[in-house]
Amino acid sequence: MNFSRYGIIVMLPLLVILPVTAKTKPSAQAILTTPRQVQFDYYFDEALRERLAGHWDAAFDLLQACQRLEPDNAEVYFELSKCYLQGNNDTKVISSLEKACQYDPRNVWYKSALAEQCLSDQNIEKAIAAYQSILKIDPENEDAVMMLISIYTQSGKLALAINELSQLEKIQGMSQDITVEKARLYFMMHQNKKGIDEVDKLINTYPHELKYQVLRGDIYLGQGMKKEALAEYQHVLLINPNQGDALYSLSKYYQAVGDTTMMMKVLDQMMKNKNVEVDTKLAVLKNLVTTPAYVSKVQAFLPALLSMYPDEEDLHNYQYMFDMMRNDTLKAESELKTMLDLDPQNKVTWMRMLDLQLQRQKYNKADSLCGVALSYFPNDPDLYFFKSVALFQLGDFRQVISYCHKALPLVPDENLNLRSQVYSQMGDTFYRLGEKDSTFWAYDQALKYQPNNIGTLNNYAYYLSLEKRDLPKAESMSARTIKAEPNNATFLDTYAWVFFVEGNYALAKIYSQQAIENGGDKNADVLEHYGDILYKAGDHEKAVEMWQKSLDAGNTSPIVKKEVETKTYIPK
Repeated sequence: MNFSRYGIIVMLPLLVILPVTAKTKPSAQAILTTPRQVQFDYYFDEALRERLAGHWDAAFDLLQACQRLEPDNAEVYFELSKCYLQGNNDTKVISSLEKACQYDPRNVWYKSALAEQCLSDQNIEKAIAAYQSILKIDPENEDAVMMLISIYTQSGKLALAINELSQLEKIQGMSQDITVEKARLYFMMHQNKKGIDEVDKLINTYPHELKYQVLRGDIYLGQGMKKEALAEYQHVLLINPNQGDALYSLSKYYQAVGDTTMMMKVLDQMMKNKNVEVDTKLAVLKNLVTTPAYVSKVQAFLPALLSMYPDEEDLHNYQYMFDMMRNDTLKAESELKTMLDLDPQNKVTWMRMLDLQLQRQKYNKADSLCGVALSYFPNDPDLYFFKSVALFQLGDFRQVISYCHKALPLVPDENLNLRSQVYSQMGDTFYRLGEKDSTFWAYDQALKYQPNNIGTLNNYAYYLSLEKRDLPKAESMSARTIKAEPNNATFLDTYAWVFFVEGNYALAKIYSQQAIENGGDKNADVLEHYGDILYKAGDHEKAVEMWQKSLDAGNTSPIVKKEVETKTYIPK
């Protein structure tokens, strides 16, 4: 960790807070309580503020001052662990968390953090000990029990995992998930009878729940006991021929034995049966679509199911996802319309519809839809942002700024990504309006909330280069985008153009050529830039060729036309 001089700086206010002279020497009690507590509170509050601002070195220095004042304060060690984590010092993270647990031994939060860090550091035994200590304080802590089950299972300590599952069963009561996991572990230990006994216990407790008898068949099938599985499914279907779980499991039995004809026959029967729950049918579709050979069958099933359940939103949602998987955006849009008719309060559906319109470059439609969506969600910043995106594409730049200003106060404090996107949108828009200072102010705001927003970094760098302003800064920001996405033609083009403006034509040529090789050969702007760079690098003939290609790709610039005619670069 880079230890800065923040510690010296923050001490200065305390010289005012704690004046001590020979004439007014405070009592021993005052020194031990009031002044030290004032110091501690000041340092600790400042440390939290600095950490939240991302000033980790300053926070660390302040916390060390707190540690000197109160060396047995658990909260200080907990906060120090976050600083060490930021500095990738795993050993210090664990030792700090251990100190926090030592000085506040009943704090489950500290123990959980210690356990998670030990797991991250592959210190399994320490993680187990931490979770066990949580259970001594809170025997019904489900998170700790679940983590121990996971650790024991992954480390092959299956008997211990079963013990913890039994503990979880005491907390939650008997459930299918716990029973299945216990049975699975018993089978892994080659204790098949105990595995079946677990399922039988569930069946005996709920004798009228046929799904548990189906579950027993599924366990048989999973263990390769196919005859026993078939007998179980047939027994259930004798009792209730419409039992959806049994029909679905029977189809999987036929799939397991390689009889696809019978598998499809059972599934057809199941899909046509109105007494089988739609959720079970959806589960079948989701399973079938993962196998390319069965995709056509899913396509055949869906219309009949939608006709059978016209108001089932989940089914329409599945049809939408199926259509998007097949790039059928027109049908996908139709399903989204139906879903909005069924539930206009579903924001996810609105966002999908808006995203689809923007992808299809239907900007007027996206703008209109945002207006309708805002009538249902008047305080939703996402919708104001989407509207600004549509308006930007429509060229209504003043309105873009207006809607961005409406979005910003509504963005939750923790949503730094959206706040950064809104400011970035404002930066792009201010540039179109010719307000250069506002452009770069907005980009600075965007990067304050999301320093690695590569879209913002690219645009910021590009516009700085166009204005021939702060080129070292432009080069640095553009370099970061290349590091993040080294094959992005747009980012490579920007990097090349920054070098071009700086007069470094050799580097500009290298990166411009890379932009061309990574898809820029179809982009009119990239081709134009490549031509300019080639000309300055001395390859005049190829420069003219690139300018012509730029015109062929849709560039309507009269300057580029003149460059082709005169075979000469014209400064822009």
